[in-house]
Amino acid sequence: MSPRKLLNLGLLCVFYVHTSQAVKVENILTQSVFFQTLEPTGEYMFQFDGDEIFHVDLQRKKTEWRLPQFGEVASFEAAGALQNIGVLKYNLDICEKMSNYTKAKSVARDDIHIYTEKPLVLGEPVTLICLATQFFPPVIKMSWLKNNEPVTVGVTDTVYYPAPDGSFSKFLYLATVPQKGDVHTCSVEHDGLSKNPTNKFWYAEVPSHTSHSSKNIICGLGLAFGIFGIVAGIVLIFKGRKNMN
Repeated sequence: MSPRKLLNLGLLCVFYVHTSQAVKVENILTQSVFFQTLEPTGEYMFQFDGDEIFHVDLQRKKTEWRLPQFGEVASFEAAGALQNIGVLKYNLDICEKMSNYTKAKSVARDDIHIYTEKPLVLGEPVTLICLATQFFPPVIKMSWLKNNEPVTVGVTDTVYYPAPDGSFSKFLYLATVPQKGDVHTCSVEHDGLSKNPTNKFWYAEVPSHTSHSSKNIICGLGLAFGIFGIVAGIVLIFKGRKNMN
C-alpha cells in the first residue's frame, strides 16, 4: 500500500432536532463528508436517524435520493457537495505533508451478516442482504457467489454509512430465486480483516414447521398417555393397599 494512502475523514455537522430536554435526543440529522486518496475518493451523504436520505454521486456530479419520493419534496444542488470535497482535498494535502505521508491504519472485525428482506419461500424471488460493519477506512470489496460461481446480475450496493465510533458499514444486495440446496456466499475483502477474503454463507433452506394436524395428533397422544398413567397409578395404589391388608 502506498504511503500516500492517508485518510482524512470529516464529519462536518450533526444536528439535533425535536429535543425535549438537553440530554434527550429524539431525532438526529447527520451530514457525513470525507475525502481520501483511496477508492472511492470521497463521499457526501445525509442521514436521518441512521437512514440515508441522499448522497451525491461525485463522479456523475448528481444528487442520488435513497427513495425517489424524497426528491419530489426536497432538492439539493450537487455543486455544494463538490465544493466541500474540494476543501477536504486541499486539507488532506496539508495533513499528508505534516504527517510525513503516514498511512492510515486499517481496522476491521469479522462482522458480516446475511439475511432476507422477507420470509423465504423456495422458488419465489427474494432479496438477500449482506451487511459488513465495523471497518475503517471506508474501502471494502464485497461480492456475491451462488454455488461457488460469481454473480453480477441483480447485485446492488449502498454508500458507506458512518458509525459514532468512527467505523463504517456497507450493504450489498442480491435479487435471486433460491432453490433447495443453493448456497449463496457473501465474500468480503478489507485490509483490516484477519482473513481475505472472509466469506459468509447462506443456505436456501426453509425452516420446518409442524402442521396443525400433526400438533393436534401429538397433543392428543400426550393427553392419552397422561390419562393412562394416572389410571395405572391409581390401580397400583389400590393393589398395594389390598396386599397390605
